[in-house]
Amino acid sequence: MSSTKGNFFEEVPTAAEQKNDEKKQPSYQDLEMLATPFDEYLPKINVVTLVGRVGNDPEPRYFDDGKVVLNLSLAVKRKYHPLERKVRGIRSGEEETDWFPLEFWGRDAEYVTNYVEKGARLGITGSLVGSAWVDKMTGEQRRRPKILVRHIDILESRAEAELRKGQKGGGQYSGRGNRDGAGYESNDDDEGPSSASSGGFFDS
Repeated sequence: MSSTKGNFFEEVPTAAEQKNDEKKQPSYQDLEMLATPFDEYLPKINVVTLVGRVGNDPEPRYFDDGKVVLNLSLAVKRKYHPLERKVRGIRSGEEETDWFPLEFWGRDAEYVTNYVEKGARLGITGSLVGSAWVDKMTGEQRRRPKILVRHIDILESRAEAELRKGQKGGGQYSGRGNRDGAGYESNDDDEGPSSASSGGFFDS
């Protein structure tokens, strides 16, 4: 049984299905009208935590206003209970891999650019958001979910990075500075958008 690889968010319905979903999908205001007095006491949580391997080298984009954004993909292996493995016949190394699109802003983007490279083990915490745009070719509105990252942990030491690169024939450590178990959390709430905007390595 071979592993399945693909973008976690790429199983997108057809345009007709999307239009039907848009007709059925209520707005946030519609949902607010259905709220009960108890809703104000309930937390509204949107938190995503992932650990996986970075699928591409960082290439930040800088804007005229000084802001910077970075988009990466993160490969995450699915985990199974031993009994589930046995029933489904999944052997070690045959787990499916899901790909998640990540977005970093401001100091987060610059930090990842300086200290992370393709294949590095990375842990992130962020929020699931959606970006929307109009397709210039078809004129249709498109949507794409992504994870807006708020906290970053580099989960490999320099020695592990050197070993990983050596196994792939990459030679000596590049000196980009993977810190041993380094972690970084942004306090720059003003660097990124308050709402959504633009938008192999599997051995964890």
